[in-house]
Amino acid sequence: MQNEPLGSKILSGLTVKSLLAEYPNSFQVMDWEGNFISVTERFARFLEFEPKEIAGKSIVDFTQEDDKENTKDTFDRLGENPNIVNFENRLVTKSKEEVWIIWLLIPLRESKIILAFDRDVTIQKDISFEFLLQQQKYKSIFDNLPMGIAITDEKGKIVETNKTARTYFNIQDGELLNRTLNIRKYTLIQPNGNKIYPRKSSLMRALRHKEVIRNLEIGMIKEDKITWFDILATPIPLENFGLAVAFLDITQRRHAEEKIAYMAFFDQLTNLPNRNSLIDKLFPIFEEARRHGNLVGVLAIDLDNFKIINDSRGHDFGDKIIKLVAYRIRESIRVYDLISRQGGDEFTVVLPDLSNERDAAVISESILDAMTHPFVIDGERIFVNISIGIALYPTDGKDSNTLLKNADSALNLAKAQGKNCYVFFTEELQTVVAERLEIENRMRIAIIENQFTLMYQPKIDLYTRKPVGVEALIRWRHPERGLISPNVFIPISEETGMILAIGEWVIKSAIQTMRIWKDEGINEVSMAVNISTKQFKHERLISTIAENLKLFKVDPHDLEVELTESSVMENADAAVRTMQEIRKLGAKIAIDDFGTGYSSLGYLKKLPISSLKIDRSFVSEITTDKDSKTIIHAVSNLAHNLGLSVVAEGAETAEQVQLLAESGVDLIQGFFFAKPMTSEDCLHFLKTELGISD
Repeated sequence: MQNEPLGSKILSGLTVKSLLAEYPNSFQVMDWEGNFISVTERFARFLEFEPKEIAGKSIVDFTQEDDKENTKDTFDRLGENPNIVNFENRLVTKSKEEVWIIWLLIPLRESKIILAFDRDVTIQKDISFEFLLQQQKYKSIFDNLPMGIAITDEKGKIVETNKTARTYFNIQDGELLNRTLNIRKYTLIQPNGNKIYPRKSSLMRALRHKEVIRNLEIGMIKEDKITWFDILATPIPLENFGLAVAFLDITQRRHAEEKIAYMAFFDQLTNLPNRNSLIDKLFPIFEEARRHGNLVGVLAIDLDNFKIINDSRGHDFGDKIIKLVAYRIRESIRVYDLISRQGGDEFTVVLPDLSNERDAAVISESILDAMTHPFVIDGERIFVNISIGIALYPTDGKDSNTLLKNADSALNLAKAQGKNCYVFFTEELQTVVAERLEIENRMRIAIIENQFTLMYQPKIDLYTRKPVGVEALIRWRHPERGLISPNVFIPISEETGMILAIGEWVIKSAIQTMRIWKDEGINEVSMAVNISTKQFKHERLISTIAENLKLFKVDPHDLEVELTESSVMENADAAVRTMQEIRKLGAKIAIDDFGTGYSSLGYLKKLPISSLKIDRSFVSEITTDKDSKTIIHAVSNLAHNLGLSVVAEGAETAEQVQLLAESGVDLIQGFFFAKPMTSEDCLHFLKTELGISD
């Protein structure tokens, strides 16, 4: 009998006393009401009581409050139907801790007592409870992710979706899905507009080949609107291998990118091609004319006294006139002639396949005649005159820049001759060229005699309202004409190559100024230097920056190089390599005048830049033009998504600053905070604003 199982001994009729003697720590003895008759030392210690403190009391006395009723019911049923029972409850120890017990109750009918075997499952319960909490936590995270998630099985059947996905695809909570990646409720399209056929889709291919997909853009047509998604898909081990697909709604980003891309080639007011778009089309037109021995006319058109209309009637009124003038010009030229808006009140018309000068004159007269009729705006009759300058290919130039420049020269002569007329580029206009040559020669002397100087305009952090940087701006102190704007001499210096010497002087002077300011206690203020297109492409640029940083012992991180969109995108691959060299030095890079060029948005995210500078033309119109505000907001969002800061230049009023702040701009550069200053004045300004004593 020594090796006989306990259950066999109970059934064989051993007395309770003999069982207790042989198995002293195996079970508790209770009556049929659940009162303890005897308890083991082990059980008593477990509950932190002495055995005598438990004996004679009911199990209910030690049961957690919420479990008392269930425990009492168990013993009531056992008394009515004395069969072996399993149940669990929570007991409370002397130190008020809760423990989970699973009981095996064996009633002995003859003696009307219960042998109660107990097992502590507290740890298992804690683990189960924690697991349940984690399940709920991750379910909550999964359901509330700001992107849609769909999980499929190995056949592409959708087995689970989160709340965002159900919202995207109009799936009701609890709805049973009979959809797979092959069966769709809505039509899907590619970025080029082509329909996506399910069995040929990238998602089905990823499922079949267990591939990961990133940066897949798909459009979903729902209620005649397109929602664009950026999709990430990855295989997961679920019933063989399924697919987890994440959908991020990028519709707003797509619209912003399309707006910016459109803005690069089209005028926002008239929807006409802009200068960049026009220049792209000129070369093949010139080539066609050369092959056939024809002329090409380039007309520079400008409204007479338009500033007076704008100042007296407001910009909204002026915009209406611009749109009407654009329409009349378009109606006055041939269907294959090109018209573009250059900005402001300036238009350019290109006339292919001319036989002689007279053909250009006839079309110019047609345009002038169209303007003799009044414009009716808001019930008011308005008369608008225009002036036209004409240059012809190949007699007046053989490239787009020369022809556009000569047409502008002819336009200026038309203005000088009384306006409301057209003028051809002729010998008389050589005086303009002569003046240009004079400026060129004077510039060579200016370089030798150090007539150039730098002015410094602070950049203000909109959050702290403290200066965090300055931009170095070149000026020419002409001994006779006084201060000459860079708009006059920089284009000439670019054409002549003098920009290289001037640019190197600017870099050296700006870095030297940084050293002087640092010695005066100005730290954490960066210096921005503009780099011209020709200088950016020159092999000495990197060495010039590195040599001067070393010479004046200036931290490269305090230097910021500003590049225009056009200089970067002229040869994007080469530009990226040069920019990477600049970043290796430790200097930062900003894209200047962003929004006026033709940046490839695909390249923008690849450029090693730190900030975008929004052109002043958008800033000046932010209070009057809703589109300008929208564009600035879109550019800010785009920049921040790429980890870039945003600088707005040209802010002159408190209202502009407020709207720029609301649009997400980080830094302001403009007359509202500070005008360009000399080195000494700027040093004083920085010390005052930063609280640095002299």
